[in-house]
Amino acid sequence: MTSAPDPHARTRTRHRMAMATLAAAILATPVFAQTSPAPVCDPDAPIPGCTPADADAPSNAPATEDASVDTLDAVQVRGVRASVAGALDAKRASPQITDSIVAEDIGKLPDNSVAAAMQRITGVQVARGGAEVGTVLVRGLPNVVTTLNGRNIFTTTGRGVALADIPADQLQQVDVYKTSGAEQIEGGIAGAVDIRLRRPFDFEDDSTVAGSVSSLYADQARETATNGSLTGSTQWDTGVGRMGVLGTVSYQETPYLESNTFHGTYDRVENPLDPSRQILVPYNAGNLQAQGLRRRKAANVAFQWQPSERTELWADGFYTGYRNRPRVNYWMPFPGSLSPQNTEALSTRPGTDILQRIELRDSDVLSSTQAHENSSDTWQAALGGSWKGERLKLSTELAYTYSESDNRSMVLDANTTVPRLIVDSSDGVPFTSATNADGSAVDVTDPSAYLLSQYYDSWSRQEGDEWAWRGDANFAFDSGIVSSIDAGVRLARRQASNIGGDPGAQDNLSGAAIRMSDIPGLSQLSPGNILDGDRDVGIHRWVGANRDFLLGNTALIRQAMGQSPERPGANPAMYFDNREDNDAAYVQANYGFTLGSIPVDGRLGVRHVRLERALNGTSLVDGVETPVQNTSVRTEWLPSFSANLSLREDLMLRVSHSQSVSLPQFADLNPQLALFESTDTLPARGSGGNPDLAPVESKNFDASLEWYFQDNALLSLAAFHRDVDGYVQIYAEDERIDGTTYQITRPRNTGSGTLRGVEVGYTQFYDFLPGALSGLGTQLNATWIDAEAESPDGVMQPLANVSRRAWNAVLMYEYEAFSARLAYNWRDDYAVSFSASGDQPSEVFHGPETFVDLALNYAMDDNITVFMEATNLLGSKTHNYFGSPEFLRDRASPERTYMLGVRFRL
Repeated sequence: MTSAPDPHARTRTRHRMAMATLAAAILATPVFAQTSPAPVCDPDAPIPGCTPADADAPSNAPATEDASVDTLDAVQVRGVRASVAGALDAKRASPQITDSIVAEDIGKLPDNSVAAAMQRITGVQVARGGAEVGTVLVRGLPNVVTTLNGRNIFTTTGRGVALADIPADQLQQVDVYKTSGAEQIEGGIAGAVDIRLRRPFDFEDDSTVAGSVSSLYADQARETATNGSLTGSTQWDTGVGRMGVLGTVSYQETPYLESNTFHGTYDRVENPLDPSRQILVPYNAGNLQAQGLRRRKAANVAFQWQPSERTELWADGFYTGYRNRPRVNYWMPFPGSLSPQNTEALSTRPGTDILQRIELRDSDVLSSTQAHENSSDTWQAALGGSWKGERLKLSTELAYTYSESDNRSMVLDANTTVPRLIVDSSDGVPFTSATNADGSAVDVTDPSAYLLSQYYDSWSRQEGDEWAWRGDANFAFDSGIVSSIDAGVRLARRQASNIGGDPGAQDNLSGAAIRMSDIPGLSQLSPGNILDGDRDVGIHRWVGANRDFLLGNTALIRQAMGQSPERPGANPAMYFDNREDNDAAYVQANYGFTLGSIPVDGRLGVRHVRLERALNGTSLVDGVETPVQNTSVRTEWLPSFSANLSLREDLMLRVSHSQSVSLPQFADLNPQLALFESTDTLPARGSGGNPDLAPVESKNFDASLEWYFQDNALLSLAAFHRDVDGYVQIYAEDERIDGTTYQITRPRNTGSGTLRGVEVGYTQFYDFLPGALSGLGTQLNATWIDAEAESPDGVMQPLANVSRRAWNAVLMYEYEAFSARLAYNWRDDYAVSFSASGDQPSEVFHGPETFVDLALNYAMDDNITVFMEATNLLGSKTHNYFGSPEFLRDRASPERTYMLGVRFRL
């Protein structure tokens, strides 16, 4: 079987030519600037009394317009206290309910990544894996718009970008918008995250060189990696105005080794030793270890030109790349294979029918190795300019984003037979013992004992690009309740495509019994030390396949097992090529008046969105391929209103109401449909995407009370309510197609649901304490959330990934040359999924988790700082379960990392 030709090669060529054309325009034109600085509120003046003036600069970006001035303050002062002060100032001056993170200095966020830093924000919940923070939820929802300097950014076919893919070394501020305004890009019912990169005019000095070098040690992987970044910026006066140029490069490596013990789904079966009784038995149980070396590289360039006080022009270029070759090793016994013939003994947990311990004779055990090779590259380039008159401000920007990703997987399964196998879950994790009939230990590290049984061989390639243009205007009035009017247009064309091959399980067709030892270089021992020694799991090390051998000699494995040595051909069911035209326009009034003695200001606006889609895929019925195309047009009106009441000079009440939408993922919209006729044992069935998916809609109500009771201090209380309609989940339902009823599994819009909650936050430095104690400070916050949605069957279910309770406690210290942060993060149980087989409860829940992180800094002088950071300092473990804790599922050992390095600034 030959490799399928790539139907997107010509498309990629056009994309690269377009990127090259825009890049050439950037390099040929010395027009590199950010938008005109907006006035900055006086920190001592009542807030938000100055908001209308601050908010009148037009933009579709959450916070781009006032970035130059706000950012300058963050650059001029350094340290933990400066970071906190900058974040509080940004929150106080914002016309919306927001939270911000400000870098302490160049290349120094409070944590190692944007995602990790966001976990300290009130109302944000995160999930960790692979030695980093991955999923980020804002007020319980993952539907967040991510923007870079106010521009939409994404990875391949996704709606957003992994926040860990943007290196912290290049950032100066992150703004989390919990409410939306008409000027903001639609698409996030949870809010928006705007990531601001530095630009040359942000710096006070004409020339700046800064960077860092560090060494990261992963404790469980026992590996060390080097990380570094370098930033250079300069600005100068010319005969045609002031110009500036900035360049930043960074390289990050993160090794990791994490392990799990697991139980599969529980089935109710007849007790082989007592046929009168039924028991619940996990289908499988055992251990796994995941290991990888994640590499990220990034570059950012920015040119600015201010030919006059009224005009600015700019150009930006950004690149980020990701590489990883992870492997996962499984040791998997099968308690579910019990029978009267092979069961010697078993027992159940006291007072239950759930299996606790079993002894099996001549039982098969699976050793499986998953080898993956993943890469992605994302480029973004932008040209823009702004002009400011006496009353009128204009700005415009053209941006192009291109992203590509290649992924390959090779999974090899091998079986061995254990004469006497014990699986015991008395300690909460499966303890396995493998012995011979005489009681001597079986050598599970001997490759000659394992026979190759099957393999899974797959590949995929995703591409996505977007052209986006915006034009914005602001007109200010001399007097009256309405201080200014914002209006703007955004036109965007987005394309997303996927192609791949995945034929499923491939058996050994060679007719020969192939042992792992028969192929030189194939076998490798697993790393061992399951759960970092937290529990005794019996079998800690076993033989599996070598990752690099599987990826580098895949054709040899295929051929040895009697299959074609060629890569699997493209699978029509995986193909889609979608186009989306998104045209939006908005108008927004910025108002201000006095209610008695209370200053009130805010915004009243509406955004209109027209969404036109052309979706292409393939229908597959009994092996017959039929091209499918689906087109649709949809419009949305998204009103928004906010009011900020300055109850006192230090006390502010904010209220907000808005409507927002979240667009379905492109993969979910794939019109492909695979149908299979009924058999003697299975009904007519099928699976596919859903081109009829509607955007998730939400009506949002928010209120926030903020008390700035002293400098660099805040006590806040916020409440929020979301009426959510059409949340997307995976469900199976009967559908009638050409006279036949099929059970079709596809993503579907759910019914109505609600999300409501309360947030409390407290930040303060204790300046009143004597001497060195005056450097102490704390950040405390807590969130309570109640979230549920109606399934297509009318059953109310909790929203996935949402914890009812979460809190953070950060102890800060800064005195003279020394600063430190000790951060504690806790979140409650949360639902992971609702699709499970077997007889245990259908939901999968993740148990409560706790993490403690530490950062220490010592300034040798004004230019050199030595730092040390540690994540998961206490070596916390995590677990999940089916429905209730007695149905054990996983217990995991997240990686612990230590970093030692030096930062410099010249």
